[in-house]
This record gives sequence, structure tokens and C-alpha cells, in this order.
Amino acid sequence: MTDATSPAEAATGLAASTGRSVDTLITVIEPEPLAPLGPLREWLAAQRLTLRMVRPEAGDPLPALDELGDGLVVLGGPMSAHAEADHPWIAPLRGLLRDVVDARLPTVAICLGAQIAAEAIGGVTAAPSPYGAERGVVDLELTEAAATDPLFAEIVDEAVRAAVRAGIPTRDGTRIPVLVSHDDGVVRLPETATLLASSAGAPVQAWRVGKLLALQHHPESTPARMAFVESRVTAWRMGAVADVEAMKALTDAELPAEAAAAGRRVRADAERAEPVVQAFGRALARMLARQARAYRRRRAAANV
Repeated sequence: MTDATSPAEAATGLAASTGRSVDTLITVIEPEPLAPLGPLREWLAAQRLTLRMVRPEAGDPLPALDELGDGLVVLGGPMSAHAEADHPWIAPLRGLLRDVVDARLPTVAICLGAQIAAEAIGGVTAAPSPYGAERGVVDLELTEAAATDPLFAEIVDEAVRAAVRAGIPTRDGTRIPVLVSHDDGVVRLPETATLLASSAGAPVQAWRVGKLLALQHHPESTPARMAFVESRVTAWRMGAVADVEAMKALTDAELPAEAAAAGRRVRADAERAEPVVQAFGRALARMLARQARAYRRRRAAANV
């Protein structure tokens, strides 16, 4: 795996370091360092994919459509999908996501990424969501369309099987636990979208348009990450810190006892759900790899 400044350089760098050629490149847009790619990096690596990391908050310019390679992942962050004034890369990202849908580039958009994607193609994101915030482990309620969706069905099948093995109820394969952490949410789907899943606090949890799969939940997160977020957000809401930056800088030793306890509770819940979350994430990586390679073959055939 390698970070690089262009798709060609990414592929060349990995080939030089491993002694083998690289056939498939995925661009990952990571808006927030504290909301990283996590174990999804390893699961994508297992599919022999090369990743090009783009971090707009650190000043990385957003690539153009023809620089994305064979697929795209857009991660989450604490900023609103409407916060262009403070985060000027949001408006260009909205345009880029509109382009990837039109080009049918395989794309996974998570949390903030899903909210920006909805706005890009005619949906509406509310900040904050009128349904309230969601954090911790919630049940993903699968729609009928999820069972036959060309991108989502295989992923949820694997997650359901993992839940059954772990003794987690699935209500006949229509419900799985997922990790969530969001204040905002999509409140109106794009007209061309297929709704794939909801939750009690978010009617729009997963949806698809063409080759773009949007997820409000976090298949890339971990129990430790969930505990970190919950404890810091709880401290902030208690008034223990003045702003988001101070919240993120809190050490474990500085946490109020109530905030630390909230983090421990969420971690315990996430650890129980972890077999399902990991099965979902691994299947997601396989789906993206398969779609990206098919996209690459189509481009090669079109250029012959």
C-alpha cells in the first residue's frame, strides 16, 4: 500500500517497492485525521488494491475525475456537509461526487461522504438531523431492495451469517448491528436512489445510485475508536471543554468520570457487534475491488 501524488505515481511506487505490477487504484478522501480508514485499509490491501490518500483538511487538492483511478472512498468527519465557508473543499467534493455518479465510477461514501453525495445528486442533508444524533451500536433495518441489490446484497448476506454465528438476532436476516456516530443525516433521498437500510434514528442509513454505495454507519470503525468518540463528545456536552479542537485533544486522564464511563459502555456494545462489523467491512472491500477491476477493464476496452 502506498500514498502518492497521482495515480500513475501510486502504481509506480508500489510496483517498485513490491516487485510486482499494480492493476487497480482506489482514491481515498479522508477529511478528518481522527476519522481514519481504520481496518478497511487492511481489508482493501487484502484485495491487492493500491490506495491513494487525499486529505483536504491538510491542504491536499481534490483530484479530478480522471485522476481518481478505478474507484473512490469518501470517509466521514465532524464538519457539516453545508460548511463550505470553513471547509472550502466541500463544494468541489460535491461536484466530484456528481461526476463519479455520472461516470459510474465504483464509489463508497461513508457518513459525511454519504451526506455530501446526497446533496450532490438532488437529495437533502439536515444539519443537525431532525431525528436526533445517533452514537454507538444501532440495528440496521434492511429494506426488501437490500436482498437483491447488485452491490449491497452480498455484503449484508455475509454480515447476517456472521451475526448468526455470533448469536446476534437478525430477525430472519433483515437486521444487523452497525456502528454509528453522527449528528447530521440525509432526510430526503435523491430521486434516482434506492433505499437499502434505515435505523430507528435515521430513516436513511444506506442507499445506492448506480455504482455509488452510501453508508451513514461506519464499517471502518472499531470498538476503541467508538469509545474515543463517545467519551470526548460526552465531555464536550458536559461543558468540560470549550470547542471541538479541545475536545479532540483530551487525554484519557483528563476525561470526566461520566464521559469515561460512556466510552466504556459504547466500547462493550461495539465489541459484541464486532464480528458483524468486520464481516460487513471485509465484504465491502471485496465488492469494491471487484467493481473497480470491472471498471478498469471497461476503460481499457473502450480505449482499444
